[in-house]
Amino acid sequence: MALNCKSSTWFEAKIKSEKQMEDGLTKPVKEDYVVDAFTFTEAETRILEEASAYYSGAISVESLKIASFKEVFFDEDPAADKWYKVKIQMIIPDEKTGKEKRTNINYLVQGASTQAAFDNTKEIMKGSLIDYVIAAITETNFLDVVVYDDLDKITAKKEEQKEEKEEPVSGEEGFEPLD
Repeated sequence: MALNCKSSTWFEAKIKSEKQMEDGLTKPVKEDYVVDAFTFTEAETRILEEASAYYSGAISVESLKIASFKEVFFDEDPAADKWYKVKIQMIIPDEKTGKEKRTNINYLVQGASTQAAFDNTKEIMKGSLIDYVIAAITETNFLDVVVYDDLDKITAKKEEQKEEKEEPVSGEEGFEPLD
């Protein structure tokens, strides 16, 4: 089982649009997505760009809010087509009172089923030195997670700048000797 993790500020977006159904008719739909972005404005822009490839007609963002999770775990299994909110309680003993203190942490975990999400969560937590309990696993309605890919954009920009700075050498097309 291979899991990839992405930590970020995530936004939950609900979009409203029309979608062409299998019978050829268009139907108004509201669908949920998760978007990786720095600001509300960026999240709205990114989800509208992403959704425009899948929907016909006008697309609007019905709601947009900061997600309760900071980490998303992607499962590389092709059958893993569902998203689950997983609530973990870290159990930390209070040294003064001797009682247990529980701290909630939320993750978004991809899996093919609730059991797969549970197994993925156990895999995520297997190296933890702190005791924990998986308090809840809830299937979401998220259709997709839109990830901001900084690295590809930075690499492409550097390549563009490199190409602009390269000057032609004598004998190459575009070379003009100075008089």
